Amino acid sequence: MVSTSEFLKMIEESNKWKHNINYRKSPLTYEITDDCGGIYTCEPYKSILLDIWRFSTPEASEKSAASIKKMFLRYLDEEDFVGADLALKYLRAGSSRSGVPPSSRERFTKVYNELSIHSEYLSLREKFKEEKENAKG
Repeated sequence: MVSTSEFLKMIEESNKWKHNINYRKSPLTYEITDDCGGIYTCEPYKSILLDIWRFSTPEASEKSAASIKKMFLRYLDEEDFVGADLALKYLRAGSSRSGVPPSSRERFTKVYNELSIHSEYLSLREKFKEEKENAKG
């Protein structure tokens, strides 16, 4: 369950994320944020990651975190920053959302902490920022 403050923040941030954009085809329209923004909007990633994001039991979250980690690594191999960033955001949401049971949060936290400092991810993030800056002119 999403808290009122989380819901209001999602509404406030909703202008950044557009449902009618394919972020794989138009990655430079993606906005880098340090929150969970875009996880319910950014297609085609939302459909893929939301489908495997489960947290009702520790076992479900363990399996889910492992699957999301696999997707994260695949996106890194493809040099797909948007996909990797959104996969990381699902792990972050699983580790921080109040609606996720504490025993399930632990599973996501472990994987999130490991991947959020992954050197290839951090390098790809910087490269993406530079590409966005260069595209602005």
